[in-house]
Amino acid sequence: MGKVDCFNLAGIYCWFYSQEHRPPHFHAKRKGQWEVRVFFQMGRTNMIQWKKGPANRIDRRDLDALCEMAERHRAELLAEWEEKVYCDG
Repeated sequence: MGKVDCFNLAGIYCWFYSQEHRPPHFHAKRKGQWEVRVFFQMGRTNMIQWKKGPANRIDRRDLDALCEMAERHRAELLAEWEEKVYCDG
């Protein structure tokens, strides 16, 4: 598992699993509250996929911050994905 290095958000842990599926994405979690997948090459309306916790439990500021940072750092995220993630398809 590799940590997302190109940005940090206070209280939110972001990582890539080393063996993952496409399309490129990272996982983000606020401990004890929610976990999402962030498909950083997609548009904002399709970028977030809920993993754990109800969708209405994520604070709008957290959601906006995740989307903004993913949009701002797409190139860096893709470079990290290619370095840290093994895909067989």
